[in-house]
Amino acid sequence: MCRWFAYVGDESTLLEDVLINPSHSIVRQIDSHFFPQFHKTYAPHVQNNSSTSDVHVQSDTMDQILQASDAPGQANLFTNVDGFGVAYYTSTQSQFNSGGKSDSARPCTYKNTRPALNDLNFRSLCAHTQTQALFAHIRAAPGLTPVVETNNHPFVFGRYAFMHNGCVASFEGIRVKLLQKLSEKARRNVLGTTDSEHAAALFFTLLGDDWECRQPLEKLRDTMRETVKTLLEMIKEVPEETGAMGAHSSLNFAVTDGIQLLALRFSSSPEQEPPSLYYSTKAGITLNRKYPDHPDGKEAAKAHKQRGLGGNKMPGEHGKHVIVASEPSTYKGEEWELVPRDNIVLVDDKREVKLEPMGL
Repeated sequence: MCRWFAYVGDESTLLEDVLINPSHSIVRQIDSHFFPQFHKTYAPHVQNNSSTSDVHVQSDTMDQILQASDAPGQANLFTNVDGFGVAYYTSTQSQFNSGGKSDSARPCTYKNTRPALNDLNFRSLCAHTQTQALFAHIRAAPGLTPVVETNNHPFVFGRYAFMHNGCVASFEGIRVKLLQKLSEKARRNVLGTTDSEHAAALFFTLLGDDWECRQPLEKLRDTMRETVKTLLEMIKEVPEETGAMGAHSSLNFAVTDGIQLLALRFSSSPEQEPPSLYYSTKAGITLNRKYPDHPDGKEAAKAHKQRGLGGNKMPGEHGKHVIVASEPSTYKGEEWELVPRDNIVLVDDKREVKLEPMGL
């Protein structure tokens, strides 16, 4: 299973603070869940996954949670070492091209196939880059899909960034039909071979070919529903001998225009749990070094401050923000909410969060 992390906010965040420094940052989420007992393990090739209730995580259970996350049998069955990518929004180019007009931030991407923590260029980039919108993705390549940079998420379509955690069932069986449904512009924008990028191209075909224009959040939601519906209908048409029968799709999709954000947690099978997905409107404060807390806990915050690195700003000074991520990355359980299966997370331009059932 892949992992991803998304941030949108009125407050700028330092990439290093959210992607590198926490002991459970996304670049360290290789093969274990941080809160393993609060959701079903994603294991599509194992039947009868053990289930737990979608409950709110309490901070007073954090010690037990941390111990459980390291216990035998709790590890995620997939290892995420097949590349990574980030898309962070910056208005730098527009300041030279158009005088820095409002609503001008566009995604800048960095992708590599080596482990992120071994990439000194990436670490340097994160130490010196701030943004108000960010997508980051650690990839676990399924099957024989090539491990190349063009297959790394996020995928950029104009002002939009798109990423996926999971798999499109029987992708090889629907690939030709899927390509035939794509607009010429969307088809030309596909540079890799993954099911994820082709699903993204279908989304942007259905959205329309003007990818520089911000669309209403409701239109993004409706387009996401239509994208999933179209994929599932095509999969049903794949002949039984190809292995489509009984296969299920796990479609944790995310898309942003740099201001709004939409994320989906979805599985096509009622017997199979989709990959985990959480959201938070508070964790950005814990992750931000300008504030006195620390994502690894109070002792880490104290040590950080002794080294002259901890900030003194008050939490109330932090701007509104939303994080949507496969796994929590702070020690405070109460900062995170598990997204129910088959739900869409909608984040509007005022950073207000709304959950809606997929409703297929």
